[in-house]
Amino acid sequence: MTESPVRTLPAAAPAPAGAPPRGDRVRALRRGPRETQRDFTVLLDVLARPGRIGRLRLPAHPPAAAAAACGLIDFEVPLHVLTDGSAEGVAWALAVHAATGAPQTEAARARCLLALRPLRPADIGLLHRGSPLDPETGARVFAQVDTLSDGTAGGTDGAVTLAVTGPGVPTERRLVVAGLPAASVPALAEANAAFPRGIDLFLVAADGSVAGLPRTARVRLLGGA
Repeated sequence: MTESPVRTLPAAAPAPAGAPPRGDRVRALRRGPRETQRDFTVLLDVLARPGRIGRLRLPAHPPAAAAAACGLIDFEVPLHVLTDGSAEGVAWALAVHAATGAPQTEAARARCLLALRPLRPADIGLLHRGSPLDPETGARVFAQVDTLSDGTAGGTDGAVTLAVTGPGVPTERRLVVAGLPAASVPALAEANAAFPRGIDLFLVAADGSVAGLPRTARVRLLGGA
């Protein structure tokens, strides 16, 4: 079977007005040992307790999902970054690669996918899900969303409400997510239907709130846009 060619991100366009220059972007994304350990602890906790919202202390300028991902990826992790194609989105994608040394690859070959735009069903469908004997090679996804809440106050306009069950969930947790397309929820369920194969998903909001949906979780769409 012929391998797909690796696609290279375009050169950075001029920074939009008010955006940090390239060097500042890279410095903002680089995480020190203490920050990395702190991020790792939070991310591990939300992955162990699916649907529970944790809080990351992230720098102000980078997209929150990019800053969270940079704490866990390095030069050994093939990475694909999804952007909206804007100059700013591409600039942040290039900065992530520069800050971590992670090699660029296509989505289907990525060990980590960073979505700086809404995560779509087609994106999920491309991801590697590991194998029954090697499930840990399934992709890990960091997806930027607008907001996260635990659902106790009900849904908000433009948000989806998820019911989360499985290991680490006493009965059921409800998670309200703004910025995640409703059609992506059944696509995620399908990607994780053949356990132990599947993908692990982190939803990261702009305020640093984060929720984990591991391959062991079962996620249903209760309602929303």
